[in-house]
Formats: sequence, C-alpha cells, structure tokens
Amino acid sequence: MLNLRATKSFVLISCLTAVSSLLPIQSVSAADTTDKEKLPCRIQINSPHISSNIFRKTGLRAVKVNAFSICNVPQSNVTLTVEIWKNGIFSNHFVFKTITRSVGTTSPGRKIPNYNTFKVCTSFESTTYNGVAHSKAFINSKWQYARDTFSIKNKPLKCGT
Repeated sequence: MLNLRATKSFVLISCLTAVSSLLPIQSVSAADTTDKEKLPCRIQINSPHISSNIFRKTGLRAVKVNAFSICNVPQSNVTLTVEIWKNGIFSNHFVFKTITRSVGTTSPGRKIPNYNTFKVCTSFESTTYNGVAHSKAFINSKWQYARDTFSIKNKPLKCGT
C-alpha cells in the first residue's frame, strides 16, 4: 500500500515538473521596462457614463464616451474614431460614432481629444455600453494604425437608446 502511494506521488510530481518546464517564466517589474519597449503612441478611452455636462447644458440625459490619442513623437493627420456599442443578447449593437481629424503636425505629448461621442437617452432602461476607439496617424514618414482600444469598466446605466 505504501509502495502504491509513493508511486502515485512520484508520477504526480514528475508530471507537474514536466508541465512546468514547458511554461515560460517571466518576471516583469516597472524597473525592467525600457524606452525601447514603450510604444510611441497610445489611446486612452474612458468608461461609458451619463454625461453631467450635457445634462447641465441641455437638460438631456446622454451616454457618453471620451477618448484621446497621445504620442511621444511628432504626428500629423491624426484621425481618432470613438464608437459606442451596447451589449445585446447574442451580440453587441452599434449605437453611435464620431471621428476627430487633426490636420497638421502635433507636438510630442499633446493630446488629440475626441470628447463628442454621445447618444441621448430615450428611456431609463438599464443598458450596458462599451466604448471602442481606434486611430491612424502619419508618424516617421509612414501611416501608423492603432488597433481597437476598449473601455474596461462597463457597468449598466439607466439610459436606454
């Protein structure tokens, strides 16, 4: 009985050792990050929210998503697209989008904002929205495309559209 138990333990440890040797081990800390690894540009998108600013100015309730693009190198002809989607049973549904275009050259560190993406609420129905942003810009003599960036904290809002 003791022999069978020892054999099972040996087999289990052997299997775990074999599997763990196949997995890559990475330890990354903030101190390990170099300037080479940093991307020259990024998009930051906020979570969908009920806009207090639109309500204050117009008296209308609206779901809104803000986003901006920022680069640490000069960029020109920036196009930043921001979309609002709402969760559906089988798939998400497109609600609205805006496109911001910045002609000319933008200095490093300057934000290209798109703060105009909103849809007026038609009811108080609880709905979960998602924000999606993507962009393109002319950087270092070639077109660069930023993939979709998604809002992270998507919670139900009392705003049907």
